[in-house]
Amino acid sequence: MRPLAAAAALALGCAGCDIEAGGTVDAVGAGDTALRLSSQFETGTFAIEPAQTTVVFSDIPYEDLARGTARNGRFLHVEVLWRPRPGKTPIEPSSTNLSIRFVVVSIGEVGVYVGGGFGFISAGRPGDGEIEVDITGASISLVDKTPGFVDLLSPAEMTGTLGAFENADNARATRRESSQFVTNRLGKVRWVGMPAAAVTNAR
Repeated sequence: MRPLAAAAALALGCAGCDIEAGGTVDAVGAGDTALRLSSQFETGTFAIEPAQTTVVFSDIPYEDLARGTARNGRFLHVEVLWRPRPGKTPIEPSSTNLSIRFVVVSIGEVGVYVGGGFGFISAGRPGDGEIEVDITGASISLVDKTPGFVDLLSPAEMTGTLGAFENADNARATRRESSQFVTNRLGKVRWVGMPAAAVTNAR
C-alpha cells in the first residue's frame, strides 16, 4: 500500500458504527516515581487473522514510518488472542487474552515494550466493521532500545479503551512498516511475540 493511500484509509470513518476510532491508553510505571505515560490515538484499524485479531494504533504519520524519518510518537499493536465470554470465562489476574507491543519514539530514539494482559472485547467479528478493546490490566516491559533511549517505565501497567475500524490492508501495512522501522533503528529484527500464558489460555 502506498503511503498516501494508507493515510487516506486511516482517515476514513465507518458509516453506522457505534464505536469511535482511537482512544487513550495509560502506562504507569511500577517504580518509586510512578511515572505515567498517556498516549492518545485519533485512528485505529484492525484485521481478522486466522489465529487472532490484529489491532493497530499509531500517532506517527504513515509516511514517516515508511520513510524511516519518525522523530517522535507512539505505535501500539494489540493482538486479541481469545474473547472472554460473559458468565463462562473465569476472570483471574493471570488471564491473558491480549498480546501487546508498544513502541515509543522520542527525539529519534526508540524503545520497544512488550507484554500481555486482559481486556474485554466488543464487536470485531467478520461483518461487524468495528472493534473496541478495553484493556483492564496489562503488564509491559522494555525488551529493546536504541542506545540513547531512556526507559522510565519498566515494568509498567497499561490500561485504556480503544476503538478501531476494520481495514485489513491498512492494519497489515501499518504493522509491517512499524516493524521495519523498528528493525532498521535497532539494527536487528524485532517482532511482537505471543506470551506463553496466552498460548495456554487460548486452548
